Amino acid sequence: MVGAYDDYVELYVRWFQYAAFCPIFRAHGSRPANEVWSYGPEAERILTRYLRLRYRLLPYLNALAFELWLTGLPMMRPVFFDFPDDPAAWNLPDQYLLGPALLVAPVLEQGATSRAVYLPAGAEWYDFWTGRRHAGGQTLTAAAPFEMLPLYVRAGAILPLGEPILHASEPQRIDEIRVHPGADGRFTLYSDDGRTYAYERGDYTTIHLFWDDAAGRLGASATPAELFAGPWERLVRRP
Repeated sequence: MVGAYDDYVELYVRWFQYAAFCPIFRAHGSRPANEVWSYGPEAERILTRYLRLRYRLLPYLNALAFELWLTGLPMMRPVFFDFPDDPAAWNLPDQYLLGPALLVAPVLEQGATSRAVYLPAGAEWYDFWTGRRHAGGQTLTAAAPFEMLPLYVRAGAILPLGEPILHASEPQRIDEIRVHPGADGRFTLYSDDGRTYAYERGDYTTIHLFWDDAAGRLGASATPAELFAGPWERLVRRP
């Protein structure tokens, strides 16, 4: 694919999977063509999956960017940032948190189909792909076939997912809110015009979401129709 590098497709797919969970999502390559379909049908299927998921995560990412602007709290941070009392969390050079909800473990070894993932103590964790729940404070051997990046969601997390869209400037409403039982949770949704700096003058909307674990109930400070794609009760999903 590039000179004598026959394994370039694997490298590119693994890099793309990782990049989908970075604050800035950029695709680079040394080929004349770099579109997702130019790497063959198997790679196209995998790359398309992560590209679509990235767009669905925009409500979550926009909220993290707003929090960064407001408080300086980083979107992408080392695991010890949220789990300072767990000694094992201070020695994880190849895992990180994207916001408070997502634990990302990129695949860094050629030909790997699994990798060790440490789940921080002090929380329970859900496998993003399967919904299986795991206790914190343990190291798992996570499945990592070619199409899968190990990804976990913290118990208590509220994860908003947007409608499928083709580009970031297209209007997007939320069509799914995933709640992860096991702890109380809260999350602040953020919305602005998506084009200007009017948010610096306070021209934006925030909605506070609250998960009451004991009651099994999700509440919100407001439910404006222009932000949600359907009736509130139908949007809530659990693993």
